[in-house]
Amino acid sequence: MKKLLVIFSFLIFSGVAFANDTPYELINQVGDKLFADIKTVNQDGKATETQMKGIVRSRLMPHIDVKFVSFKLLGKHIKGLKRDEAIEFIGAVDNYLVSTYANALLQYKGQDVLFEELPVSDGADFATVKVVIREQSKPDIDMHFKFRQSKDGDWKVYDMVAEGISLLSAKQKEITMRISEVGLAQVTAELKSKA
Repeated sequence: MKKLLVIFSFLIFSGVAFANDTPYELINQVGDKLFADIKTVNQDGKATETQMKGIVRSRLMPHIDVKFVSFKLLGKHIKGLKRDEAIEFIGAVDNYLVSTYANALLQYKGQDVLFEELPVSDGADFATVKVVIREQSKPDIDMHFKFRQSKDGDWKVYDMVAEGISLLSAKQKEITMRISEVGLAQVTAELKSKA
């Protein structure tokens, strides 16, 4: 259940972002919209994966820096990457994330989510927001979401650190090892098959 909450909490970064909003402002502006959408489709606990994928696609994915995440996942294998390979891999990562988050959303049971604003230096391109997930009779789960500001001023999520472990770094190790073993085309196909 704890792993599920960690995955689910990533979903709070959805809705419409405005250039130059801080990551904290973004979370507060859009969090309610996501939870309202979930409540609408999951009132009786019988929402489908397709419905959840629709919510993830429309509310969440515009605020994930999928290209940056994809290139980080490639690690050393980014050297010599052809444009068509990059496009296909980014698409596979995008679809994989949509499926992963949709499945996590199906398990949402109304946990409380609290946001803590952390200072951001003027002109900084990276920022962190602390999130605490509370559920009755269970210990709080603390996470830190890493944001990156694009050239147009929009903040997008690129990583989550839970219990001191960067999910991007952990997944990067897995992906780079797998690419070394079976090649990029096979890993891209595997990510697509999990979607």
